[in-house]
Amino acid sequence: MTNFERVNELEINGGNLPGFLDNETLRKWKIIGEKETLKDAFARVAKSIASLEDDYDGDIAGFEANIMDQLLSKKIIPSTPILMNAGRFKNVTLSACIVPLIEFKDDWSKIKTKVDELHLQGMGTGFNFDETDNPIYMIKFLNQVGIDGQKDERQLRPVGNIGTMSLGNPKIIEFINLKDDAEIRNEDWVFNLSVSINNEQIDKILNKDDITLADGRKISADEILDNLAKAMWLSGDPGLVFMDRVKADNTVPSAGESISMAPCGEIGLARGESCQFSYINLGKFVNNGEVNYKELGDTINFSIHFLDNVVDYNIKNSSNAESVSMMRNKRKIGLGICGFDDLLKNLSLRYGSEESIELAGELLSFINYHSKRSSVELAKQRGAFKMFNESQFVGENNHLMNRIASEQTKTVSKNEWADLIKEIKENGIRHCATISLPPTGRSSQIIGASQSIEPNFKDFLKVTSHEQISVIAEIQKFVDESISKTINVKNETTIDEIKQMLLDSMSQRLKGITIYRDGSRSNQPEKM
Repeated sequence: MTNFERVNELEINGGNLPGFLDNETLRKWKIIGEKETLKDAFARVAKSIASLEDDYDGDIAGFEANIMDQLLSKKIIPSTPILMNAGRFKNVTLSACIVPLIEFKDDWSKIKTKVDELHLQGMGTGFNFDETDNPIYMIKFLNQVGIDGQKDERQLRPVGNIGTMSLGNPKIIEFINLKDDAEIRNEDWVFNLSVSINNEQIDKILNKDDITLADGRKISADEILDNLAKAMWLSGDPGLVFMDRVKADNTVPSAGESISMAPCGEIGLARGESCQFSYINLGKFVNNGEVNYKELGDTINFSIHFLDNVVDYNIKNSSNAESVSMMRNKRKIGLGICGFDDLLKNLSLRYGSEESIELAGELLSFINYHSKRSSVELAKQRGAFKMFNESQFVGENNHLMNRIASEQTKTVSKNEWADLIKEIKENGIRHCATISLPPTGRSSQIIGASQSIEPNFKDFLKVTSHEQISVIAEIQKFVDESISKTINVKNETTIDEIKQMLLDSMSQRLKGITIYRDGSRSNQPEKM
């Protein structure tokens, strides 16, 4: 009996799906409609995403049943915009985030209207505040737009926003210290902040050299680190994004360079670019004390197919011509994970141990390799992304693929990567990127899984900052985009200790870092 058949027996009398989040909470979160159950929402998603098979003479009924089986077995869970919007609203996309096509010089009411429209569709927004002469005031304005939007009953989910500013910006110290004041720090914020640092600036900081700002002023590396560490110690903001490392893995730079990030820093986005996510629940792939790589491979293959249909759904339902063009040009998708800590517990491994770090690399190596192989197979059937011939995949200088292929793991050999790179050149690939690790937030709660690659919430302060950074550093080797992972530290952590964490993140080749000191905000969630 399939999960699809089994759930019909379980729901003869209606009610909640056993082992899933209850319908009452899901309605409160507006993930399902007032008259829907979670089963209804899953069926709605399955039907609407499977309908795209018709464009390729695919098996609509078979794929619909497969989607239901993957959902009901908790092997996957899509991002909340997919669960909320698919088949429910007309002309609404399933993207989780976007860099809006706005001009800061426009009338502010026009900016507000555009941002509100995106938030109403469930999309978080990313901004680059190097593009305005009055960044601090603009941040406060957009933050208020977000706060007001969350009071609008039409907005289905509390979307996030992020603002980046380059380290060379003359307003950078003011930006870093924006949330330092206790009154400001503990007021409503729907905006994350990140300082964008390039490779040259990283080297200068590591060598304790001065940084030259755009207006010619110089600022010492110590002053920068002192301000950053103190601000993070006080409020958890800003984070850092190492933008040159993000840009280096952009396989289609001619389609647009990344200018900002998704709200939680997991993916770099060009102007007008959006992304769509779905997550594999790793906790479901342990049998008899071992990872079931066969089943995991099948679910990876399914997930890439599923997300490819989501891209087509978005292309058909987006009203923005430039975003549609970007989706066709790149077909960027983000396959992420949740349940990592659940998997470790099922294997009796402690989060942050050497064994857990090694396993993290093995898993992500496997997931990335098979995601790319699945994307190649789809390219054979459906065609490569539109700008494939202008991409780094066709040349020898493919930084992303060469970087990942240089890592030898037990699950994927260097020879397997070499063969795949050759096959991509010969047959194309359907997606310019496949792997990104968002935070998974409410999605993981729906299936009762641990969030993304985070330790379980009640355990997070038992894992040292060094262990958390080591987990990220190992996983980042096999991730196309970036990783949303907050380094959670104890309340007694010092500013100097945070400075050292920042230096470690720069030297370990991370793409970004966010640090949160327990108790630094009055409105943080309670530890369970």
